[in-house]
Amino acid sequence: MLPHLIHIVKRFGQVGGMENYVWHLVHGIAARGHSISVICEEVYGLIGSNIDIYKVTKAPEKPRWKSMLAFRARVDSCIREKFTGRSVIIHSHERSLYHQVTTFHGPPIDEGRMPNWIAGVIPRIRAWRLMESDEVLRPQVQWVLPVSGLIKTALIERYPSLAMRQMQLGWPGVDPSHYIESPSQTINNDRFLFVGKEWKRKGLARAVDIVAAYREHVPSATLDVFGPRAEEIPKLFRRIAWLRFNGWNDRIPWGEYCALIHPAEKEPFGMVVPEARVHGIPVLISEKVGASDLGLSCVKKVSLTQPLSTWVEMLNELLSMKRTTDVRWTWDDLVSMHCEIVYPHTKASIV
Repeated sequence: MLPHLIHIVKRFGQVGGMENYVWHLVHGIAARGHSISVICEEVYGLIGSNIDIYKVTKAPEKPRWKSMLAFRARVDSCIREKFTGRSVIIHSHERSLYHQVTTFHGPPIDEGRMPNWIAGVIPRIRAWRLMESDEVLRPQVQWVLPVSGLIKTALIERYPSLAMRQMQLGWPGVDPSHYIESPSQTINNDRFLFVGKEWKRKGLARAVDIVAAYREHVPSATLDVFGPRAEEIPKLFRRIAWLRFNGWNDRIPWGEYCALIHPAEKEPFGMVVPEARVHGIPVLISEKVGASDLGLSCVKKVSLTQPLSTWVEMLNELLSMKRTTDVRWTWDDLVSMHCEIVYPHTKASIV
C-alpha cells in the first residue's frame, strides 16, 4: 500500500482543464483503495466520500501572484497542522513548497519579451520566477510530470538540471465509456468545428482563414465555434455569414462535423484533440499542440509557418480518410502510471 497521498490544487472540481485532470486522477487513485487527501481553496460538485478535503482560506484573486503566494503559505501551514508525524507523499499541481511530485500543466513563465535585467526588478515576474523554480528545483522534488513533450522540452530549456531528474509525461486522459459513438462512414465535407474559449491562443483567426480558403472549392463550408460568446469576438469575425458562434457548451454535437480545426499558437496539451478522435472526428492541428504526443490516427500536423494551401491540402487528406475512433490514453492509464510507476518510486517524508 502506498503512503498517504496529498494533492494540492486551488479549485477541486471539474471547472477547468487542470482541475478536471486533478479530479479524475484523485478519484481514480481513491477508487483503487489508496488513502488520499486534497488541500484546496474551493470545492465544486460532488466529491467521493473516500477523499479527505482540507480547505484553506481563499486569498483575493488579484493580483494572481500575491494570491498564489498566500495560497502556498496556507497550504504549508495546513500540512504542518494536519499531518505532523505522518509519512506522506505530497503531489502539487500549483506553485507550492514542500512536495515530492509536481505535475506541470502549462508552459514555463514566458518573460522573454523583455530583457532579464528589467524582468528581474518587476515584482510580479520576479515572484512567478521564484515560485516556478521552487516548484521544480527544490531538493525534495523527486518527480516532475509535464503534461506533454512540448512542456517537457520547454522546462529543460529553462532549467537544464531537470534533465538529470525523474521526469515522466502525464498526459490528460479520456473516458471512452462516456464518449464513444458509432461513427458514420459518410462524412459531410462542409461543416467544420473550432473549440476554445481562449480563441486567440487556440488559433481562431487561422482557422477562419483555412475554412475561407477551403470555401473557394466548397462554397457551402461553414465553421462552428464553441467556447467564446459572439460579443467576445471582434466584429470583423461576427460579420462573416458562414461563421457561427455557439458560446460554451458541455456537450458538443460531434457527429455533425467533418473535422476539428485546432491551429493553436501555444497549446500545452489540447484536450479537445483526443476527445474529437474518441468521437471519430479527424483533426487538423499545428505543431504547437502537445496532444500530438499521442500519435492518434486521422490527425494531421502542420507548421504555423506553412502557407494556407498546405493547410487546405492536409484538410482534404483528412476528409478522404475512413472515419474511425481512436483511443490511446485514458484516465485509468494516467492513474496506473501514478500508482505503479511514480508513487512506488517516490520516497515519502515525515511532516
